[in-house]
Amino acid sequence: MICILLVEDDVQFNKIVCSYLTDNGYNVVGCHSAAEALEMMETMSFDMIVSDIMMKNFNGFEFAEMVRVTNKDIPFLFLTARDDLASKEKGYRMGIDDYIVKPVEMKELVFRIEAILRRANITN
Repeated sequence: MICILLVEDDVQFNKIVCSYLTDNGYNVVGCHSAAEALEMMETMSFDMIVSDIMMKNFNGFEFAEMVRVTNKDIPFLFLTARDDLASKEKGYRMGIDDYIVKPVEMKELVFRIEAILRRANITN
C-alpha cells in the first residue's frame, strides 16, 4: 500500500485529510510539525510527502530543503493557504512536484496525488 506522510499543523484539517486519503486507499501518517515528520522519516519509509508551508518552528520550505538533502526523488506536494506567486515559484524551484492552495477540493487532492505517483512510477 502506498504510504503518504502528511505534515499539517492544523489538527482538525490533518484528521480530515488523513481520513479522506485513507478512505481512498492510501496508508497515511499525519504529523503536526516538520520536526515530528523528520523524526517519523527516520523510522518509516514513505512514498510521498504532502506538507503545509506555514507551520511553527520551521516552515514547509525549510522542511522541503531538509528532505531534498537526503531524498531528491520522493514526490512532494505543498498543500497550503499561501497563494502568492513568489511562494509557488520558491516551492517549484526547490523541487516540489505540485502546489495546491487551500481551501482544497479533496477529490482534486486525490487526482493530483495519483498523477504525481503515476509520473514517479509508484504503484501499489
